[in-house]
Amino acid sequence: MRSLPLVLLVLSVLSACAGGNPGAAVDASSTDGRASSTDGALDAMPIAVLRGVDRAGAFSMTEATTLATSDGVKWTGVYVGGPCSAGSGWTKALLTAMASELGWTFMPTYVGRQSPSICNAGALTAAQGTTDGSAAAAEMATFGWDPNLQIPLCLDLEAGTYTYSASGSMAYAKAWRDAVRAGGYLAYLYSSPTAIEDLDGAGIAFDGAWPASWLYTSFTDVAPEALGPLGSDYTAQDRAWQYGSFAVSGAGGVDGDTSDLLLAPAPGGTNL
Repeated sequence: MRSLPLVLLVLSVLSACAGGNPGAAVDASSTDGRASSTDGALDAMPIAVLRGVDRAGAFSMTEATTLATSDGVKWTGVYVGGPCSAGSGWTKALLTAMASELGWTFMPTYVGRQSPSICNAGALTAAQGTTDGSAAAAEMATFGWDPNLQIPLCLDLEAGTYTYSASGSMAYAKAWRDAVRAGGYLAYLYSSPTAIEDLDGAGIAFDGAWPASWLYTSFTDVAPEALGPLGSDYTAQDRAWQYGSFAVSGAGGVDGDTSDLLLAPAPGGTNL
């Protein structure tokens, strides 16, 4: 995924605005807030700050092993589809191996509609968001992630898309969120801090946020809450942070991330 341009690494920037399981089902009745059934469940989960990576093309097991052993990586983004997805190589078998051999968890990501300059698949509307959210939830079964197990699914809404049409992005993202929740999954949002903050301010809260603000050029021991622009939004173990894009020896180019939220378990697993 791509994010905002690289910003100078200055501490003051962190406080400025930057600017990319059998059990109870997710309660979709809370249409504008976080899914109400997650409030108690997330409090009980053993969530910790973990180092992650993200790349459209799937990591080989050799690359993943290098990232795990040399760089302390604990999770990876996984591209499950979407009209603007450039993801390739992600399979249930690969994820099963990563979980079994490396103990990795995952951030399932659906690349939704974007601005024309990013991807020629527009229609930033509520109707399209409902259609795409339902399709995204259906894709999860392909990877062995069943519904109603407190498993997250993240919408990739690029910073340039929000800049192109804030109102369209809000309508699309809200409808996508509601459809994903109705399908039995937690709904996360990857975007710029500005977009995430604006949606939250408009009463369109997600179950987790993954802002992109590139302040670093290598793996860094930093907690997601250190990113200042979101303020107090998403600080209750429901935030990740994509903090840079760089090359890693033995694994090529990666986006570096840190997380403090619930991630997806191995295929067939549960977060209940």
